[in-house]
Amino acid sequence: MTLPTQKLPKYRIKMPSTGESVSYRPFVVKEQKVLMIAMESGEYSMVADAIKHIVHECTFNTIDVENLSVFDLTYVFLNIRAKSVGETAEPLISCDACGHQNPVVVELTKIKVKNNKNHNKKISLDNDFGIVMKYPRINPDIGDVESASNIANAPIMAVAECIDLIYKGDDVFKAKECEEKELIDFIEGLTHKQFEKIIDFFETMPKLSHTVKFKCSECEKDNSVQLEGLGDFFL
Repeated sequence: MTLPTQKLPKYRIKMPSTGESVSYRPFVVKEQKVLMIAMESGEYSMVADAIKHIVHECTFNTIDVENLSVFDLTYVFLNIRAKSVGETAEPLISCDACGHQNPVVVELTKIKVKNNKNHNKKISLDNDFGIVMKYPRINPDIGDVESASNIANAPIMAVAECIDLIYKGDDVFKAKECEEKELIDFIEGLTHKQFEKIIDFFETMPKLSHTVKFKCSECEKDNSVQLEGLGDFFL
């Protein structure tokens, strides 16, 4: 006897970076189990792989999750999570004053990708010399680059992975055709001012950002906390 199977509902979402419409469904128990095991491990690499697996499966294998930007992937995942287990979550957030952890209700459907009008993927380093950047992906070997408060402290390889091409006059060098050591040497050979321009790319790029306000249940101090990046939004 063949047991009945249910037809899962379909929803649509627009990718923040392109505006492209993508279909998705809620995740099921076996996919949730993968996520729970990853969360219990506490390892970034397992959580990152679980999120990519769920987004890949729940968008009917139509998204190339390996090359998806962090903010696109996180945005899609949060919407899948909202349709799967509820549109609100209650993360524990520490009070600025006393450190007490407070459960705070966050409405996942209200979390949006915010853009900065001064952001530019093309960075001029000197006259006819510069680079074109691409957005960071979730890389288990590097960590959450998007939420790094100071990209200068991130591994050089994390920056190298976000270089799309380098140009000098009419000459164009595609990063994917360069050796890893060449890219690292290139970055380490930049001046401080030039590297600051790369830092600005990360600081102004699109990101999920949401402010939550709460009164601490322990000391009654009013708190305002801004959540952003995969680490904060993985609720």
